[in-house]
Amino acid sequence: MKTTKRILLGLFGTIALTSFILFALDACLMNEAAPYTSAQTNARLAVPVNLTDETTVRTKDEQLSIGTSERHMLYQSQESDQEQQQSQTAENAAADKAQDTAPSDKVHSSQKEADDKKSGKKKDTKNGQADDKSRSTFQTVSEEYFSDALFIGDSRTVGILQSHLLPQASYYAKTGIGIGSILSARIVNEGGWMTSIRDALSRHSYGKVYIMIGINDISNGDVDWFTEQYQDILNTVRQTQPNAVIYIQGNIPMSYGTQDLDGALNNQNLSQRNEASRALADEETIFYLDIDKIYADENGHLKSTFTSDGLHVKSDYYPLWVDYLLHHAIVR
Repeated sequence: MKTTKRILLGLFGTIALTSFILFALDACLMNEAAPYTSAQTNARLAVPVNLTDETTVRTKDEQLSIGTSERHMLYQSQESDQEQQQSQTAENAAADKAQDTAPSDKVHSSQKEADDKKSGKKKDTKNGQADDKSRSTFQTVSEEYFSDALFIGDSRTVGILQSHLLPQASYYAKTGIGIGSILSARIVNEGGWMTSIRDALSRHSYGKVYIMIGINDISNGDVDWFTEQYQDILNTVRQTQPNAVIYIQGNIPMSYGTQDLDGALNNQNLSQRNEASRALADEETIFYLDIDKIYADENGHLKSTFTSDGLHVKSDYYPLWVDYLLHHAIVR
């Protein structure tokens, strides 16, 4: 009997000792693995995704070099797409509620029509709505107007971003980009992946879209080719942003000494293309802005006081551009 007890006690002791040794060994291995796992995690965070050989600009605080290097750029506004969707849902609900209560407002509507007739306001026979000219008239706005705005363009648009004068707006721009490749080139950074403006437009929603493009490939094609390319841009923006107000901005001219008067790189050629783009504005949903006139002298050349290289505006004079935009806005 004593022998049996001794055997059982020895067996239990062996099991307990083995369990303790295994537990201690497991804890030791975990302590050794923790630094290695942490180092792997830190290494993944430290190594950038090598998607392109060119520098990608992600934030408004990074300084860019206009006209000296090719840089991709995407600067999104503060409001997220989820917030925009929530805002849109609330607006739709309000609109549905207003529509449900419309029958009770018939008396007020009739009275309004009578008042409009008395005051001389005309009724649009095409859609039955009062003709509101203010919807197509430029008005003065605050910087908040640009919270849902997108700027598309080349190095001149890069300059607007650099100025930090409209920080709430978004920017799809690249130094050196031309009208022939602006939609297809992968110049937009979508969370570390480069995509085209055409694709990016289908993923986001904007209330206003400002476009300035064409000077970098002024030597390519003729005015008809330029018009076709610009029309393609407008069609793409309209398809992806059906409710946006579209602004065509006249290309800023070159200084007199920068031009090739016997070739294609001159303000006469640029002016013809600006006028061709002006003709694409319908003054209902697409509007033309004379940005080129802000910086031009009496002969249509870029004033020497506004530029240091004959092609780009000095940073001190971008406020003139922004001030023009603030006083030439369509409010819907």
